[in-house]
Amino acid sequence: MNILKKIGSILLCLLPALLAFGIQIIVSFGGVLVKLILEIVSNPDLIHQMADPNFILDFLSDSQFLAGISAIYAVIAALALGLWYWKQFVPKKQPRREVSSLINPQIFCGLVLLMLGMQYISNYVVMVLAAINPGWLQTYQDLMESIGFGDVTLLLALYSVLIAPISEELIFRGVTLKLGTKAMPFFAANILQAFLFGAFHGNIIQGAYAFVVGLFCGYVCYQGGSIYLSILFHMLFNIWGTFAPSFLSYGGKSILIHIVIFVLAVCFALAGVFLYQKGLKRRTPMPEAFQNH
Repeated sequence: MNILKKIGSILLCLLPALLAFGIQIIVSFGGVLVKLILEIVSNPDLIHQMADPNFILDFLSDSQFLAGISAIYAVIAALALGLWYWKQFVPKKQPRREVSSLINPQIFCGLVLLMLGMQYISNYVVMVLAAINPGWLQTYQDLMESIGFGDVTLLLALYSVLIAPISEELIFRGVTLKLGTKAMPFFAANILQAFLFGAFHGNIIQGAYAFVVGLFCGYVCYQGGSIYLSILFHMLFNIWGTFAPSFLSYGGKSILIHIVIFVLAVCFALAGVFLYQKGLKRRTPMPEAFQNH
């Protein structure tokens, strides 16, 4: 009976990602349907072109539309999973919480260094996978281009920097990780939520580096005792990924330079972990009711 209960608890960990995926499908199909109806109403002749495959491809290649659909889905998912998180895991009677009990300069600097290290480590994860199968990289690049990352708009920036980090952290480091740590040790729960986070992205390249970053998001959240810290780390990561100029990424063929960059990235990440842990020890003690919230 205990084994069945354990299995049930582990399977429950899959529910937040499945719920988010369901919301994504409903919003996507609903958005396409509404857009199609509006297009036909404004131009009835389009109804005769619907059988043409090129019409569907052109119809779905509007980057602003795709970014809008992504933003709407992420907001709805954040509301749904945020409500779940608040109802199940946030204590109802809470003492006043000081900012100093959540973050201090050392914690922030640690997150920045960890983010910088993980950016370059993620780049090398992508490079290795692209070398294994160039088609994976092409699929990823086509996806990023279709969403509009070649020309960042205000909507895309808001989605990438603000909406997506809040939504994804609530799904994976919020509800999923919380459920996971109730059913298994943190180490296993962290791997599970990071795997689900990677799989949720739907392609090998993005999924692989999302898995790696997800592990550190889980670490930041669990060790820091607050989902706000992993949201901040995720936001910093996406800010860099969205706005960092191209000259900060080395695209040459020198093996020596790549080795140096990778070693520096690992050092940055380790320094970030060290500063983060040091900052956690020095911050104002957190009220017990707030721990891991």
